[in-house]
Amino acid sequence: MKTLDKIRAAGIAVPPLDMRLEKRVPPGTGLGGGSGDAAALLDCLASAGYPVERFAAEIGADVPFLLSKAPAALARGAGEKLALLRAPSARWRVVVVVPAWRCFTVDMFARLDEYFHDEWESTSERACAEARHVFDRLARGEFCGLLPNDFCALLLREHSEYRALFADFCRAGAIAWGISGSGSSAFALWNKDDFCGFSATLPWVEDVLVF
Repeated sequence: MKTLDKIRAAGIAVPPLDMRLEKRVPPGTGLGGGSGDAAALLDCLASAGYPVERFAAEIGADVPFLLSKAPAALARGAGEKLALLRAPSARWRVVVVVPAWRCFTVDMFARLDEYFHDEWESTSERACAEARHVFDRLARGEFCGLLPNDFCALLLREHSEYRALFADFCRAGAIAWGISGSGSSAFALWNKDDFCGFSATLPWVEDVLVF
């Protein structure tokens, strides 16, 4: 609805719409569910001839990527500068674990600024180089362990429960794991042929999604 309101406020006369939304991804889990909804609406309107692609980055940093339908990309700026990455030859199985707590993006960025005291550990250039290096290793099916995420140290400090989950991922043969976006979900990747299933028995786990 925020996306539709923004488009209409800009003078684009979108007529009344009949929409049905079925959600499984809860807000505050770092999985881009709301951004995916926005991208789907933009895609629908663009297909109908409305000039709405320019609104993507204004709505959310991950909306341009989701709207692009690219299999993989490196995003910079406010998410609008996309460098497409070659689709990996390795095939993964992905497990996403949704915990009982929620992390909302705006709040998490404010807390991260406070956590780092404006002394961020990585520059944009280093972060991009690191992301490309990790992606290349994952594309080859190599073991990476805990994946870099600026929010990780903050979340581990507040929710040590992640450590037990990461240990379970490792014991189950995952090649990589980490925090999804700004939290709260965690995820792990397996090389497809090595995946034998995963079940989380930790009491704070709300849902487990397998792809």
